[in-house]
Amino acid sequence: MKEPVLTRRGFVTGALVTAAGVSFTLSLAGCKDRTKLPDDGEPGVELLSWVVIHPDNSVTLRVPQTEIGQGVSTTIPQMLAEELELDWSTLKSEFYDPAVNAARENVYVWTAVLSSHSAQTLFEPTQRAGAQVRTMLIRAAASRLKVPEVELEAIKGSIRHKPSGKELSYASVAEAAAKMPVPDPKVVKLKEVGDRQLVGKPIPRRDVDAAIRGKIVYGIDFELPGMRFAAVRQSPTFGGKLRSVDKGSIKGMPGNPEVVKIKGAKVGYNAPVPEGEDPDIWAAPVTMDDAVAVVADSWWQAKTALDALAIEWDAGPHAKFSSQEYMKTLAKQARGDAPVVVEAGDARSALAKAVKTLSAEYSYPYMDPAPLEPINCSAYVDGGEVHLWTNSQFPDDAWHIAHSLCGVSPDKAHVHILPAGGGFGRRLQNDFVHQAVQIALACKGTPVKLLLTREECVRKSYYAPITAARFEAGLDGAGNVTVWTCSVASGTSAEQSYGETRFPFQPPNVRFAYKRNPDSPLPFGWMRGVGFTQHLWMNFGFLDELRLLTGRDVPEFYRSLLDPSYIPADLEDREIAVARVKNHLKLFDFAIEKGRWHAPKGRGRGRGLAVGDTSYYPSYPSSTKAAIVDVSFDEKAGLRVDHVFLAVDAGTVINPDIVHAQLEGGIAYALTTALHSEITVENGQVQQSNFHDYPILKLDQMPAVTIEILPSTEPPASIGEDAVPVTIAALVNAIADAGGPRLRSLPIAKILAN
Repeated sequence: MKEPVLTRRGFVTGALVTAAGVSFTLSLAGCKDRTKLPDDGEPGVELLSWVVIHPDNSVTLRVPQTEIGQGVSTTIPQMLAEELELDWSTLKSEFYDPAVNAARENVYVWTAVLSSHSAQTLFEPTQRAGAQVRTMLIRAAASRLKVPEVELEAIKGSIRHKPSGKELSYASVAEAAAKMPVPDPKVVKLKEVGDRQLVGKPIPRRDVDAAIRGKIVYGIDFELPGMRFAAVRQSPTFGGKLRSVDKGSIKGMPGNPEVVKIKGAKVGYNAPVPEGEDPDIWAAPVTMDDAVAVVADSWWQAKTALDALAIEWDAGPHAKFSSQEYMKTLAKQARGDAPVVVEAGDARSALAKAVKTLSAEYSYPYMDPAPLEPINCSAYVDGGEVHLWTNSQFPDDAWHIAHSLCGVSPDKAHVHILPAGGGFGRRLQNDFVHQAVQIALACKGTPVKLLLTREECVRKSYYAPITAARFEAGLDGAGNVTVWTCSVASGTSAEQSYGETRFPFQPPNVRFAYKRNPDSPLPFGWMRGVGFTQHLWMNFGFLDELRLLTGRDVPEFYRSLLDPSYIPADLEDREIAVARVKNHLKLFDFAIEKGRWHAPKGRGRGRGLAVGDTSYYPSYPSSTKAAIVDVSFDEKAGLRVDHVFLAVDAGTVINPDIVHAQLEGGIAYALTTALHSEITVENGQVQQSNFHDYPILKLDQMPAVTIEILPSTEPPASIGEDAVPVTIAALVNAIADAGGPRLRSLPIAKILAN
């Protein structure tokens, strides 16, 4: 593998940067004697941490997120460049530096790739930063030309004096601008919506050409001269311990293999936790088991030696754990008295008075996010410094692990962010960073790259929690839903009761109970769509079972429950709840009309509808989506998903092409999740190992897709996760509508096969 050409300022050796008038030098002093790190730094003037203006008048914009395919290397520069008035063709971008973010008190606002936050959280900060920098450049030009600021305008990387036509490049005034007082972000003038040239436009992704030509350097591609490679095997049972390892069993094997013992540990948390908040509400602890690494001259040599290495494990307390048996435990808990988390009206009395009642039990298995690029991380420790090359979704946490584990001062820990071949939540857990640093500490002075086999990725991952739910509801004599209850029990997880409680189709009497069990041995991890992926399809499945009991059609029955009058008058934030219901109604009606809900279906065909958002709590800004899924089903020919219609109200759209791509990818991920995904455990060990027994959607299974984006001038809202829950919810009801089974568990393909 050839040495990659890199464009990360984090690799700068001796590059002079002017930051608001302060000069500093980034150096890799501890590395230069043994390993030469990439050096492609460009001199420039930094303004407000976000912008670097170079002598040739090119501009580098900082992207405070890892690119995992969601398009932030294009959308965040679009937001910054809009107010900065840049020539898009001369623009460059680079990932942020977590050490700088920490030293400057979270100047980049939101850096974890989590909860579809990039656009909605960074839209205003990036626009205001761009406007501040533009204002500083104009003020510097006004001082140089000795003219009033009002006579100047910024145009494509230059400041133009409108009366005379004289222009000054950004580069010519950048140093003077860096010394200007920083304008108040609240008073800088932003463009009117109609004047935007970049935001809202389908600008081609900045990385598409490199992707097509195979030039993107992912974590799996990254190499350094003299690098050694590590393969890792963790305890096959969760909670197991390393007893012994016979290093002599691989003596003399090719590649000069060395054995490194990796100690299990609590790594941290898998999401940022606001100061003063309970981390077990906002995130989940990340723990990892004991492991053994073999380091060799090539990865294949390391993997081959690891396979031959004699390792003895203590299976630990979960050696007999079975996911099948544990699901029975959870189902029993869901039938019992789980803690009530939300209640309105009098559910018990309403059930007793109901003319008809219905109950059903649903379940969701363990699932692995399974990003296509295997888990990896490169690390180098020497001379009191540590360097990481990682595509973690939580780089700030990776930086913290690096300096804490190595015992160096925070400014001696350097995280160089690389693109990822998918994340889906898995790379938020930085166990692989912890392992890579442990290996690098044992191999000081030599860069090492940790790369997990696919089997290790699947069998020792962080999983969406196994879940059981019990529903009960009641109808009055007119077929109206008067009461809805749901009780949920899940394995180890973050707090995810929102999956059941935030269902907007609610009658006046509701009761929601929720119990999560910390004793489940499989560690929790975020997975695309999070609690809504686990619960929305259950909610809609049971809702449709109720509908069939009444004999009413889908639009009329669903609409009857999207009734703002059902929201209690004394509810805190009632106006937010009312607006949410009305927005669901808007998307519902739009989908009915544009999604051809009433079109003829034909024999053996079914159609399902779902509408929802990813609003974790009342004031959470979320897009609203409606999905219609068309399927064909025959007991002999099986199931075929024919078409998915998806409408979305996501506020201001930064780049419609990227939104289309995110939603189309989300639909594919939803179908993989619903049709195929299941992790099972026997004797404490995951039974799946690779894509042959943990399959993903194949190309010929992908349906035709229609996307409709509703126009809006509201602030941006979430996109990345949002297609997954509503697509699954519409799919399960479409299968029942086509004459297939009523699905109360996943994966669908397994159920249909049986």
